[in-house]
Amino acid sequence: MNASSTPASGADVSVETIGELINLSGRQRMLSQRIVLQMVLAAQGHAAALDIARSCLATFASAHTDLVEGNARLPGAFSDALRQLYFGKLRGDARVREFIVLVKSGIDALSTGTTQRNTSLDAIVAQATPMLELLQTITQAYQEEMHVCEVALRKRQAEIAAHLGRISMQANIVAMNARVSAARAGPYGREFSVITTVLADIIQEMDLLIRNVVGTDDAAQPGAGTRRPSTPASRTFGHMSLR
Repeated sequence: MNASSTPASGADVSVETIGELINLSGRQRMLSQRIVLQMVLAAQGHAAALDIARSCLATFASAHTDLVEGNARLPGAFSDALRQLYFGKLRGDARVREFIVLVKSGIDALSTGTTQRNTSLDAIVAQATPMLELLQTITQAYQEEMHVCEVALRKRQAEIAAHLGRISMQANIVAMNARVSAARAGPYGREFSVITTVLADIIQEMDLLIRNVVGTDDAAQPGAGTRRPSTPASRTFGHMSLR
């Protein structure tokens, strides 16, 4: 296996990747039914139906391999739940591969006009509903993985926001103490006071960002996080350099 086809790691699967897997597995449901329909039409003599069935089957088989084994972008069966679904009691992987072999045999029978064509077609039609139900179960499993991933992401965001909140609180305390010290220093503390003013503005911006991440009602309230009028930092420090 070359580097371009090496499966992506499933250790940290993103929401975007799981969304792609959901779309891919959902398309498998449609393809399975289209394959059966085209096989029926081919048996009835529709000229293009057999070629369409071949094309759909090739896409169906390739997508199944990507879902189970992965590729350079997709992680394959990345969770215990998915591995159990594909390789456990439900035999998802084996059943899909058996369906692929069955359709290939049916295509060969219809192409050559052998006496097995009706038997093959009946077997394929009989698998239409069970295969659709299996693929629906697989799609639902990916949707559940999406839910788990979203919950973990929200938890991580809340932890980061809480950590930033603690840093912001500590910075506020430091800034307040610094402003008190600057006030006590009188004229000698003016430049230091300018720095603490800029720091206070930065802390206010941090507080607003934290509220936006957490999604609290405070972020939507009028005046929340509004900066009080002050001299822009660039002009402030420029003034300091002239003193």
